[in-house]
Amino acid sequence: MQIGQVQVQIGNFIYPLTEGQPLPIKAGDVIRVFFTIRGRVPKDTEVVIWASVYHYALGLLNKQEAAQTKGTTILEGTVELKDYERAVDINIGEIVPGSGLYGLIVELRGYEDAEGNPIEAKIDDCLEFTAT
Repeated sequence: MQIGQVQVQIGNFIYPLTEGQPLPIKAGDVIRVFFTIRGRVPKDTEVVIWASVYHYALGLLNKQEAAQTKGTTILEGTVELKDYERAVDINIGEIVPGSGLYGLIVELRGYEDAEGNPIEAKIDDCLEFTAT
């Protein structure tokens, strides 16, 4: 499985996420994250999805709990490769350390690719948080 085609809705507009072209966000915003899971499952399967705003601190990816959502979705069973289009909402809280550039990550928790890497889509420096 893989995750792709990540876009966000801020207000009434949908934007593709691009590293280095940050979209402005602030505490109180709700961003809807649209993404596609490409894969196949032999039967209907519940998967856990996390979507988080993050930044790097001391070289480590630091997910912001004040701007994170965790949920589940059902992938319908199929023998063919399929694109599962999904969306989740992230309520943006007061992010620490504050104003600056942040990334967005969408993860399928508990799933790995053939090399043992987590199934995720990660876009660095695509959101600019302004503290209020």
